[in-house]
Amino acid sequence: MLILLEATLWLILIIGLVIFIHELGHFVAAKLVGVKVEEFALGFGKKIFSKKFGSTEYRINLIPYGGYVKLLGEEEESKKLGSFGTKPVWAKAVVIVGGVVMNFLLAIFTFYIVLILNNFQILFPRYADYKFIGTEVEVYNKPFVAGLIEGTPAYEVNFPINSIIWEIGGEEVKSAEEFQSSLYDHKGEEIIIKVLTIDTETGGSGDWQEVKVTPRETSEEGVLLGVKFDSGVASYYNLNYSKTRIFSGLFHSINFTGYNLELLQELISISIAEKTVKPVAEGVGGVVGLANTTIDIVKIGDLGEMLNLLGMVNISIAIMNILPFPVLDGGALLVIIIEKITGKKLPEKYQNWMIRIGFVVLTLFVILITIKDIIQFDVFSRIINFVKNLF
Repeated sequence: MLILLEATLWLILIIGLVIFIHELGHFVAAKLVGVKVEEFALGFGKKIFSKKFGSTEYRINLIPYGGYVKLLGEEEESKKLGSFGTKPVWAKAVVIVGGVVMNFLLAIFTFYIVLILNNFQILFPRYADYKFIGTEVEVYNKPFVAGLIEGTPAYEVNFPINSIIWEIGGEEVKSAEEFQSSLYDHKGEEIIIKVLTIDTETGGSGDWQEVKVTPRETSEEGVLLGVKFDSGVASYYNLNYSKTRIFSGLFHSINFTGYNLELLQELISISIAEKTVKPVAEGVGGVVGLANTTIDIVKIGDLGEMLNLLGMVNISIAIMNILPFPVLDGGALLVIIIEKITGKKLPEKYQNWMIRIGFVVLTLFVILITIKDIIQFDVFSRIINFVKNLF
């Protein structure tokens, strides 16, 4: 119950902060280029709270998903002083990309804090080969425990299966070979092995566990512990920014952005080759997926991981918003670029239709992703079990 409550509060804080910072970026950019801001709103739909300061009305709306900044002359033609429509293309572009830039800046700051907390090193799941910048890279192939051998130390202490071996005796495990070597070094001694359990149904992290066990000779030749490794491994990049500490937040933000765009490109290529949207759908998550990740981090109890999640969400929002799609910032940027090239203003009625269609498509996309996440993370069963545990 407490884990769910804490995760909910963190989720609200993360989403609220990301949206606020994004809209603040538009707001600050508009002020810098002399555009009048009529409304600064969090959420959509009916107004539930508002306060006017100067010429700007600050609102909190009923639907807590997204937000917006309403600019003078943005939706209808206006020649008034401070109108968005009277500004040159460069000024319009500054206002449009202001939100994305602010999200990226928050990500840089957040990642910098995370790196400080982790001695300027961070593990990155390895899904594809990628050339990172500003960092030293080492690949860790952590062993994955798939089963136990009867009559062995691991079997006797009920060693967690479906788990990743993370540390042994306080030392990071980088490979199965290194782990086996450490077992021989500690033969006959009680040691602590730190593992991260994995929920095989959802693919999400479970709990950190520390297992006390004494490696010893067994009836199985060469077996000291008695865990069966999966043929696959949990592969990670260890990124070490020790030599670029001052700019580490910037480098990691660039690396995270580039790496995820590379992964998205690969998923799209696989989807095209297999003629199915399944690979892309499985690689994309929404609020439900974010909630599941938040719960996993709350279980672990690591503030650094929560800050890391905040940085990742900021980058993800920045990438999504800069896509050239109606309703998103990238779509608005594309329109003013086209108008600049053609020397003609796109008729207002066409822009309105594009925004309406874009909003419907984006809403449907969010709904589909939410349904996918609900199925993937077995949300209904987890809710039923949660309710049962209350009584």
